[in-house]
Amino acid sequence: GGRSIFYSKVVVGKPSTPTHTVSGNIKYIILYPYWMVPKSIATKELLPKIKRDREFLENNNFQVLDNNGKIIDPSLVDWASLSRTFFPYQFRQSTGCDNSLGILKFDFYNPFSAYLHDTPEKYLFSRKSRFYSHGCIRVEKAMELAHLLLADNSMAVDTLINNPCRINQRPEYVPLKAPVNIFIVYSRAWPTQQGELNFYNNIYRQPE
Repeated sequence: GGRSIFYSKVVVGKPSTPTHTVSGNIKYIILYPYWMVPKSIATKELLPKIKRDREFLENNNFQVLDNNGKIIDPSLVDWASLSRTFFPYQFRQSTGCDNSLGILKFDFYNPFSAYLHDTPEKYLFSRKSRFYSHGCIRVEKAMELAHLLLADNSMAVDTLINNPCRINQRPEYVPLKAPVNIFIVYSRAWPTQQGELNFYNNIYRQPE
């Protein structure tokens, strides 16, 4: 009916890793999602930390997978031999409140492997400028959004309220009754909930 039914602050991509404009549809919500670390993040950001601190993986609940998706013992890996150009592994962060995706993921197919998700870094939503991600969108009211999208099937989300921080919980896929279209747009002018028009900086330096 042309009215807003939900509003939430978000955290989006840094200028160096912008959130892309894209459309798609959400077919299900993932409870207790794994974070499958993209290779670029694994090699540029995590690998140097592991070389400095071999307990980094365990302290941050990461698993190491080979090319076949099999979990391997990190102590058997020759970390010194690995680099951005030679990295035959993948990192997977197990579930829990410290998981980088939080406890909810709103997945949808797109060429940028972007999605909406919860986050443990709630303090970032209090900031006026919220460009901190690698391109995905962190949703402040992730739980409320899940209730809205699942409608009558939202009971599955209620279990998160009672036990949100399960460690090593297998992800659960909760289907929506019907796919929900999603459109991610980049606009330098946008109305507030009160109908006031705000203008914003061209943080991604897109052509006027």
